Amino acid sequence: MTANEESGTFVAYLHDEGPLGLGKLVSNAPYTFHGQTPGRPFPIDLELFSTAYDVPAGHRLTLVIDTVDPLSIEHNPTGSQLTFSSSPADPSYVSVPLREK
Repeated sequence: MTANEESGTFVAYLHDEGPLGLGKLVSNAPYTFHGQTPGRPFPIDLELFSTAYDVPAGHRLTLVIDTVDPLSIEHNPTGSQLTFSSSPADPSYVSVPLREK
């Protein structure tokens, strides 16, 4: 991630998205950073809270990132920007554990 400020916050939401595009919250996690060099990319390792959840057939998991959440304390200065990216050497991924039947 690259930020134009030394500190900031974002919240990641994992949704169960149905065929009509409507989402149901499965898990979420806030992430706050401090002391970063503005304009310099830095890695993020974010663990969502564990939960048992069955994804129905025809649905998919969607990861949504936002910088404002009414339940989290916001540390984003006015005008701050967060850019999410990854390189071929260190690609982004989401790991979802599956249970055996």
